[in-house]
Amino acid sequence: TQSFYCFGCGAGGDVITFIKKINNVDYIEAVKFLAGRAGMALPEEDDQTGRLRSRIISINKDAARFYFSRLNSDAGRVGRAYWRGRGLSDATIKRFGLGYAPDSFRETRDHLKSLGYTEDELLAAGLIKRSEKGGTFDFFRHRVMIPIFDLRGNVIAFSGRKLDPEQPGGKYVNSPETLVYKKSRTLFALNFAKKSQTRRYILCEGNLDAISMHQAGFTTAVAGCGTALTAEQVKILSEYADEVVLCYDSDEAGQKATRRAISLLSASPLKISVLNIPDAKDPDEFIKKFGAERFEMLLNGSNNAIEYELLQAKGKYDIATPDGRLNYIKDAIGVLAGRITPTERDVYAGRLAEETDVAKPAILNQLDAAIRARGRRAEKERERRLLEEGAG
Repeated sequence: TQSFYCFGCGAGGDVITFIKKINNVDYIEAVKFLAGRAGMALPEEDDQTGRLRSRIISINKDAARFYFSRLNSDAGRVGRAYWRGRGLSDATIKRFGLGYAPDSFRETRDHLKSLGYTEDELLAAGLIKRSEKGGTFDFFRHRVMIPIFDLRGNVIAFSGRKLDPEQPGGKYVNSPETLVYKKSRTLFALNFAKKSQTRRYILCEGNLDAISMHQAGFTTAVAGCGTALTAEQVKILSEYADEVVLCYDSDEAGQKATRRAISLLSASPLKISVLNIPDAKDPDEFIKKFGAERFEMLLNGSNNAIEYELLQAKGKYDIATPDGRLNYIKDAIGVLAGRITPTERDVYAGRLAEETDVAKPAILNQLDAAIRARGRRAEKERERRLLEEGAG
């Protein structure tokens, strides 16, 4: 009948529904999976594009195997020392397919060409680059390699971390965008996290933070792919999570990324918490110093997004002085005038009144005025957009 039915839980449907449920993916990913198995082109692409997409997936898989094999060769000693220095076990290295790109301009290229891939295909996969003289060379050289997987477990890209501080290029070099890889739509380790039964996800700043968390037992840790959090990534997260704990570094860049993430996540149905990491610059360092149990306690005691923003505002001023209290109240009103419920406004207005020794009715009056002003600004912005679209 081209259908399925589970007599245990009552789930049923067609082949697309089956793939969605068994692999925990959305409709589009299920269609891509089935099209790939059947060798069919997706509606938006011709057969030639579909064939190239399949070849790039195949190239990346063989490249990941090559990097893993080189890690375990004599030449890969420096790579093995790096991963072990980060506290990663052999099981974690194998699970995430971590590897090493040899210190050569052509070893990866020549190996993949020996498997039957053309230079044009390797260029399309982003694994080689063309020089000014017209030749080609390996994109990743003398770096430890982290494969990036899609939801179906296909290798779609790589991130390479340099081993020598004197080596040219940034600390991380990431694959360029290709037919199979779009940074803004990809979350590192989501292919592992989606198998977890818990709906509380941990959003990390870097791939290595996510890997360390998985090793420590926090299997819903995910990270962006060399870019700030995007609205598309938030939408993907909301398919799998009910709550997101932001776990970025404690430095200024990490706090800036946290504020941006809160802004994006506030427009989603996800509950937001923010982790404060004491005595460590990032989650990886905290887990190494204090252990997984202490980190679990941190997670369970994490602040919600409103409390985090109020703490950030309070930390900027000396509220023992009148000017400090006034400035703190002004910033706090800006936070509370956002997307929160009337009950939350009342609770936090009471807390703000206690902290600053200002009457709660005065705080609420100022808050109501800020909410009305925000509404007027939003209406003007809506009218401006309509005019730009020609809706007079």
